[in-house]
Formats: sequence, structure tokens, C-alpha cells
Amino acid sequence: MAKITEILDIEKDRNEKEKWNIIHLFKEGGFYRAYNWSAWLIVTFSYNDEARKETKDRKPLAVSRKKMKSTETDFVFVGFPLKSLDKFVPSNIGFTPITDTQIDVTIDLSYNDDVTYESLEEEYETWKDSIKMSEEKPKYEKTVSDSVTITPRSISSVMAQVLSYPLESKTPIENMEFISMLKSQLASLF
Repeated sequence: MAKITEILDIEKDRNEKEKWNIIHLFKEGGFYRAYNWSAWLIVTFSYNDEARKETKDRKPLAVSRKKMKSTETDFVFVGFPLKSLDKFVPSNIGFTPITDTQIDVTIDLSYNDDVTYESLEEEYETWKDSIKMSEEKPKYEKTVSDSVTITPRSISSVMAQVLSYPLESKTPIENMEFISMLKSQLASLF
């Protein structure tokens, strides 16, 4: 998987007219993600209302905007499941594999020859600026109650903890910590 800085460098390379209409898709887990200019191309040209009007099951793509902590550079992206590629990119379009984790899709922008990179860039920047920055979730901080080990007296007390644990609202790390604690509690019972 490419690093976000590498992906953003690929997205910046749009000065030549042949590169204006290329959507770079990156595999990340079970999803394809498109960043910055590529995200704009998908939302504006490939998966827009006109393209979707024939199907009622398509929901608008959720566009996210984040900021890299290390460089304070902000970026936008969209993502969709690998299996849904045909829903988000026109079916008559060919794909060019670049690496194991990247494919490029070339779409038709249907612009006349008078269009300049600067005018497209202005449209892109306006679109990007309209997207709100995603709020960062606060990091998990252990509290006193998290660090206290409860010695269960029975399996039913462990079960009560499992049933009352808010799994859906916890991070994967917090869930792993919870499972680890349950394992130790169960081990102390036997």
C-alpha cells in the first residue's frame, strides 16, 4: 500500500492535458480509495447525478477531508468496496493496472480545446474547499476504572461484562484490550 504522501504526489502531477482525466484508485484493505483530483473526477464526472439517474439504489459518495499531522497538508478522498467498482466508474471504461495496489481509469471529460488546466484546477479547488474537515476522534485514554482488574467470582459475572460492553462505540484496539482482559479473567476462574 502506498503512503499518503506518495499518493498525494501522484495526484499533484496533473499539468499535462493527458493527465487531467485519469482517476487513480488505490486498494486499501477491501476498498478502493481516490484522493484529491481523482476523488473530484469521480464525484463530479463519473458518479454524478446524471450518471446515477437510471438507478435508484445508488447513494451519493461520502467525501472526507482530513489533515496530515506531520505536514499539516489537507486532502480529500472517497472510498468504495472493491466489488463495487462498476457502480462508481462507467462500465465502458478500461482500467490500467499500475501496481498490485493501484489502477488507473481514464474517463471522458468532454471538454472543448479552450479549457485550461487553470480553469479545471479552479473548479477542483472550489469543490475541495466546500468539503468540511473531518473532526479528529479523541485518542483513547485509560481511566482508573480501565486499569483496575476485576476478579470475577463466576462465569456469569464475565458474561455480564460482555453484555454490558459497548463494542460498537469502541476502537479495534479497545476491543482487543477488552478481549485480553476477559481471557485473563476466565483463566483465573479455572
